[in-house]
Amino acid sequence: MISLFPLIRNIIVSTSCSLLHTAVDLASETKLDKEIKSWLAFAAQKVQEVNALAKALSGERDETHSLRKFSLRVTNENVLKAAASLKGSDHHRATNVSVRLVAQQKKLGLPVLPTTTIGSFPQTMDLRRVRREFKAKKISEDDYVKSIKEEINKVVKLQEPEKNDIVEYFGEQLSGFAFIINGWVQSYGSRCVKQPNIYGDVSRPKAMIVLLFMATNQSPRPQVYLYLARLIIFCKIDKTTTGD
Repeated sequence: MISLFPLIRNIIVSTSCSLLHTAVDLASETKLDKEIKSWLAFAAQKVQEVNALAKALSGERDETHSLRKFSLRVTNENVLKAAASLKGSDHHRATNVSVRLVAQQKKLGLPVLPTTTIGSFPQTMDLRRVRREFKAKKISEDDYVKSIKEEINKVVKLQEPEKNDIVEYFGEQLSGFAFIINGWVQSYGSRCVKQPNIYGDVSRPKAMIVLLFMATNQSPRPQVYLYLARLIIFCKIDKTTTGD
């Protein structure tokens, strides 16, 4: 950094990309934990961070993110131990794809060109109402689960009903995630989502999809479950931790 001082008049500090896909302002998140909030930055705060980087050239320093390193909420010892115990063989399946294909065909007896649908049907007004009431704590978790099961029973012959955004849905069941209420960002076209924010080590406190598998009892046909959100979430984690 010191070596840049002679060139400081020729340096322009800016964001590396557009802030289009970043929530606008962290100030609107009034229910977010104060400590976690101090670690996050939406578009307005990222502009301030750019200014802080520029000031860092003259020796000024922001200690906020330094404090995050020492927070007990960031590091999960169980996650660290699990990661340290991984072996090279853990990254590879025990059988190759040809063996799995034979087992799959024996179990399912699929035709030459099996077809299915991918994606979710829109939520009904009743389902949206139940979800709002559950988040507002107007109904119990048992009543909420009962309503979800009833809706799945109605449409399973077509497809499972849509949940809230799939990344948000899984993120809510993991530790190490913070959730926002007003930080909408563009996903594609006119569709927006509230993306979870990773602030520390991520772990799974309990089973995540047991409820969803109840649908397998509603149809004699094979059902395929695709959970792309896990890949999306953990690809983001990998990119964050490797610095890509």
